[in-house]
Parts: sequence; C-alpha cells; structure tokens
Amino acid sequence: MELWSYGEIYVAPKRKVVPQPHMRYHNSSLLGIGTIVVNCLALNNYTDEGRLLCIFWIVLGAIVFLVSFFGCCGAIRENICLTWSYAFFLVLLITGNAILHFGYISHIDGETKARKDIDMAWQLQMNGTDAMSQIQSTLSCCGKMNSTDYTTANLTIPDSCYSNGNVGNTTAIYPDGCLYKLIAVYEAAEHWITIFSWSTLSVEAVAFVSACILAITFRNQERRSRY
Repeated sequence: MELWSYGEIYVAPKRKVVPQPHMRYHNSSLLGIGTIVVNCLALNNYTDEGRLLCIFWIVLGAIVFLVSFFGCCGAIRENICLTWSYAFFLVLLITGNAILHFGYISHIDGETKARKDIDMAWQLQMNGTDAMSQIQSTLSCCGKMNSTDYTTANLTIPDSCYSNGNVGNTTAIYPDGCLYKLIAVYEAAEHWITIFSWSTLSVEAVAFVSACILAITFRNQERRSRY
C-alpha cells in the first residue's frame, strides 16, 4: 500500500508473520504417546522376550514424549540453548533406535521363534504340564500340527482343544494345528515392528533437522536484533 505525502512515496510496512515453530514437534509427541499406548495394549500378548521388547518401547515412548515436550518449550520461547539441547537428545535417541533396529529387530525371524516356542510348549506338555493350553485357547488350534499329535503321543486331548467348551465332542475339536498359526502371528508382529521402527527413526530424523534449522534461525534473528 503506497501513501503520498509531501511529494514523497511511503510504503506501509508489511505485517510481520510470527511463525509457530512448536507445531513441528507435535508429531514427535504423538509418536511417543502412540508408542506407549500400543505397547501397553500388546504387553500381555507376548512371551517373556516379547514383553521385554514391549517394555523397552514403552520406556522409549516416554523418553520421546518428554524430549519432544522439551523441544516445544525451546521453540515457543525461541531459546537457542533449549533448541540445541533438544537436537542433542534427538541424536542420542536416533543412535539408540538405530542400534536396536539394525542390531536386533532386523535379525528377528518370526518363523524360527514360533517353532522354538511351540517345541518348548510341546515338550512341557509331554512332561505333564498343560503348556499348550494358552496357545490353543488364544489361536483356536490343537496340537503342533493337529489333534492327532496327542493321540500319537498317548496323551488325552486337553479341554483347550474344543471350541465353545464342547469337551468330548470330536466334531468340536479345532482342526488346525498351532504351529502355522503361531508363525503367522509372529511374522505379522515382525512386519509391524519393522514398520514402526523405521517410522520412529524417520520422525526423529526429521525432528532433528527441524531443530537444527530452528536453532540456526533463532541465532540469526538474535544477531540481526543487535543492529
């Protein structure tokens, strides 16, 4: 907008747009909360090894949330020290996640793990412990390959092999074995864990780059304000 006054041209100053840099860290905060919720829900669906991994992700999600909140505070206050500190913590998180992903998650073999768990449960079953019960009830299956595994081993078919509590009714026995059903479950879990791990690394990497750009922007603004 131009204004004429005493033969001179004055240009009205443009309105300064105040950025909202803290909005960049909302995705990281939501990722942390989502990590905690998902792993809390999945905690009871895994064996001891799987539960340890879930607990690790819960702790990691809490750390991501706290660090993201720390970054939001630095961005809102336009504090250079807080923003660089946030970037430093992100480097630690990215390093830890990379070690976890390439050192452990990428080597997970769902089929091998499922066969190992089934063989262990079956050996306990053979020794008189009803170790197959939980697997059979959860997956609606019977035996390793099918119900004939029990008759071949001279064992009584357990109640967990019958659908709807129809114990003794041979037509109510689950027709499928537990091995391949457990393999399918473990491979699906392996697939989603891999996707989740890559997503976490990607979000943290983007947040790190944003934090560095933001810290440099704040420093440049501080320098310009001195003149």
